[in-house]
Amino acid sequence: MPAQRTKHPTAVRSAIYLRVSLDQTGEGLAVERQREDCERIVRERGWTITETYVDNSVSAFSKTTARPAYERMTADYLSGRFDALVCWDLDRLTRQPRQLEDWIDYAEERGLRLVTANGEADLGTDGGRMYARIKAAVARAEGERKGARQSRAQQQRAAMGRPPRGIRATGYTLDGEVIAEEAEAVRAVYAAFTSGSSLKAIASALSGVEPVLRTVGGVPMQQQDVPKSVPVLPTRSGRPWNATSVHSLLRNPRYAGWSMLSGKIVRDGSGEPVRGQWEPLVDDALWLEVQRRLDDPTRKSNRVGTERKHLGSGLFVCDVCDERVRSHNTRYRCAGHVMRARDQIDGLVLRMVHGRLSKQDFPEHLPGQADGRVEELRQHEQKHRDRIARARADYEDELIEADLYRGIRDRAEAAIAALQSERLALTAGSVAVVVLGAESPAEAFESAGLAVQRAVIDALAQVRLMPAPRGRKALDPETVIFNWRA
Repeated sequence: MPAQRTKHPTAVRSAIYLRVSLDQTGEGLAVERQREDCERIVRERGWTITETYVDNSVSAFSKTTARPAYERMTADYLSGRFDALVCWDLDRLTRQPRQLEDWIDYAEERGLRLVTANGEADLGTDGGRMYARIKAAVARAEGERKGARQSRAQQQRAAMGRPPRGIRATGYTLDGEVIAEEAEAVRAVYAAFTSGSSLKAIASALSGVEPVLRTVGGVPMQQQDVPKSVPVLPTRSGRPWNATSVHSLLRNPRYAGWSMLSGKIVRDGSGEPVRGQWEPLVDDALWLEVQRRLDDPTRKSNRVGTERKHLGSGLFVCDVCDERVRSHNTRYRCAGHVMRARDQIDGLVLRMVHGRLSKQDFPEHLPGQADGRVEELRQHEQKHRDRIARARADYEDELIEADLYRGIRDRAEAAIAALQSERLALTAGSVAVVVLGAESPAEAFESAGLAVQRAVIDALAQVRLMPAPRGRKALDPETVIFNWRA
């Protein structure tokens, strides 16, 4: 009789899943310990490893937290890539009872073998499934209690004005100490935004994008506004900055020295904002002005806003209707009077401003003419803040009623807002000081970004465009009016 062939069992295809909630060192040592134990299980059983899925420093508690490796592993199992799953413990796989039920269904209906390195899980028996469900419920309850304790602790820290725990803000350590290099970058971001730079342009500068230059009228001009005043600052994740991350930085009240929780300013029992126990990087007026601009519906067509791409768009004025011109294709135009070749106008304006900046008798610090009034406004603002503080003290000492305190506070805050509005109007052109106060203003103007060049032009003159003469293609300088401010 012919000899029978021995049938060798097909090796079980296994997958390994590894996860830790928080890798504090970033070295992945906890994951490696899990890997060693799981691979030992696979070797002992004679299985093969199809793939190892790793979610390092990713929580399994929150339903909204993405676990890329887990989601890919689930999809791979459903597509038939492996037959067994090995993890160090059930709570490494999931802390959500609903997800556990999915894996129990896979074990009952599709024959999944699920093995843990500690030997506690066996979804093939009713006792093992009961144990797994109890363990998942306990882990879920522990996570909820821990979350409640952490939330209460964060609320307490915020009410005391202490720095929040967790991910540090750019410019500060976790303890609220200022990191000088990052702090300067944060201040530069606020200054660039108030000077007219877009969120996208600021993100490009922080990420180290070099601007593309073109020469118009003999003067260099950036095709893309990348503010040179903003230094390169790598993100902690290593990914480049984008408009959304710059938007988040500008929205953060911590930079004005206000305590925050869940993205909102924390207020005390009397409704006053809580001051944080750290050094602010920008003053209240600047932060509030940035919020006003971010909230302005006219500055944005989408969440992250739009940017000025041309020298005179929204800046130069039609001499007929007094409306600011807009850029359309290669021209500047108003509603119905002016349509001028953009490059011709830009070239003339750049040459005229460059020539004025080159004069030896040019004022060194033109915006400084309002310094006296600015300081006077600051003093008045402080007087109203002192008035609020005195009223608050009287209220806490029960010398005045709450209604009287709120009335004093509301009137003082309205006065402060009016004073800040005037002060910001006087200092709005301060960005031009980068050029106007330079040792060589003309050279500084050449190397400045588009937003700064626009600010300098606005500080020096009002540019008015007359309709172009019919039938004439060459630029007539007499049709561009410069109303010099000084």
